[in-house]
Amino acid sequence: MTPRTPPLLTEAAEYKGETAVVVACTQLGSKYSSSGAKRVLDGWVDLLLSPTSITDLQFTTRTPHRLFAALTGQPQLNRLVVKWGDYADLTPIGAMTALRTLELRGAAKVNDLRPLGSLKHLEHLVLEGFDTIEDPSPLRGLSMLRALELGGKWMTPRNGHISSIGFLAELPGLESILLHTLVVDDKDYSPLLELPRLKSVRVMKTRGMRPPVEELRRRLPWNG
Repeated sequence: MTPRTPPLLTEAAEYKGETAVVVACTQLGSKYSSSGAKRVLDGWVDLLLSPTSITDLQFTTRTPHRLFAALTGQPQLNRLVVKWGDYADLTPIGAMTALRTLELRGAAKVNDLRPLGSLKHLEHLVLEGFDTIEDPSPLRGLSMLRALELGGKWMTPRNGHISSIGFLAELPGLESILLHTLVVDDKDYSPLLELPRLKSVRVMKTRGMRPPVEELRRRLPWNG
């Protein structure tokens, strides 16, 4: 049976108790006045601050920080996808211990990953659009992780920076890794060679990387 397509909702009043929803409640254009757009956003903030039946939530338009903060009311989520926004504090995600899939795209202000350390059941993580991640060590505890995508601002393009990928050594279950528009500052890419289950990997070529990208392509299941 083909899975039912989640409804695309603009106003919170359209939510009828579904478990999977796609929300487009900002960037509403000329259909709404500025006061009307604020009312729409306020409605979603109020709804998400209280318990719902939602387990699969996608934001397909800009997610302002106060909308993201309202996710504290949704600890039951097992899938969360955010297209882009000005959110920086990932604390609301820390309580979502049932999350299996987390996609934070356009995460330009994110630099503190500590709240992600509690997501022990996470299998798929995307974090892209950031400038700098100085401490990626909270990712070490994601023992169920199977797919990982990290990157900077690919549309600009502008490279992001991460201090090290040494944390990968503690994620032996990884099967897919994509590091795009991303510079590993210590230039050590050797942890990629220690992952026994890799089926797909691609990283951006950078000056001084060790091993060089040619060796990585030869020794790993390169994609692309």
